[in-house]
Amino acid sequence: MAAVVALSGTAQAGLVLQSNGVEVLDTDTNLLRLSNWNSSGLKNWGNAKAWAAGLAVGGATAGDCRLPEIAEYEDLWTDPDVGSSLAGLQSEFANVQFGGYWSGTEYAPDPTGAWLFRTSSGLQFNAVKGFALYAVAVRPGDVTASVPEPQTLALALLALGATAVARRAR
Repeated sequence: MAAVVALSGTAQAGLVLQSNGVEVLDTDTNLLRLSNWNSSGLKNWGNAKAWAAGLAVGGATAGDCRLPEIAEYEDLWTDPDVGSSLAGLQSEFANVQFGGYWSGTEYAPDPTGAWLFRTSSGLQFNAVKGFALYAVAVRPGDVTASVPEPQTLALALLALGATAVARRAR
């Protein structure tokens, strides 16, 4: 029984740079995030949304990418790999700018506004959509390409071996 406990592990969450070099997989949210956080420059909200939707990177076609929702920035900010800091973001992504990044989330009380994420503090604010801020794009990860954790495979092999031993003992 001790072997079963030792072999059962939890999946290691984190940020994984993809082999294409242009995206980072967030294993907590299964989002692919652009690794370069300044590939678009400063844009107003409408232009930032259009830029993200028009990206064709890492196997994505135009229409696959979008601006992150404000909650997805929060998930990233609290990720242990980032550690709720600008330095943490800069250690995981290239060219992270000190300042505001557009989210894809409109500000409900005022249709002329949208939510932004501050890389310096993790705080979220609403801003007029005409302001020029930075933008980064995300897209869904490939959920069909999951690979079993080594502990899961070892546990399955242990169960198979125990079954074979039990049958042989009969």
